[in-house]
Amino acid sequence: MVYVQEFEFYDSGGCVVASPCGGLDGGTFGDDLADAVESAADWLSVMVDDCLIGGTELPEWSLGNEPTHGGRIIAVAVDRSIHDIPSMTASEAAKALGVSSARVAQLINSGLLESWKDGSRRLVSKASVQARLESMPKAGRPKSRATA
Repeated sequence: MVYVQEFEFYDSGGCVVASPCGGLDGGTFGDDLADAVESAADWLSVMVDDCLIGGTELPEWSLGNEPTHGGRIIAVAVDRSIHDIPSMTASEAAKALGVSSARVAQLINSGLLESWKDGSRRLVSKASVQARLESMPKAGRPKSRATA
């Protein structure tokens, strides 16, 4: 499905800011207009992916917005579906993380891994597995303050 969002692009501090219209929080920037448009498309893709993974409704986006920072309005479109999100099975995630499938289920339930169902398969986003690998705590129980 194609998702369209208008952004206001304006110069600020030596870069081009891309601010989403319609009251959405966040935004991005680039070195020049082309880079900012590409960053806005990436931002929109992440926003759509988060909603698709979470099964939540996308915000109502409007067209025909007016600039509020003296910039110009450009509509950015991305074609996304749940199948576009790089993923692996829960079993593959367990192997990549070096944990059991039960531990992957715990990480999913606690919100530490992003996942969704595709038919009977549980898929986990590769990005959330990579983030977990980068911040993975060491094995074992943390030391108490008295023994640390």
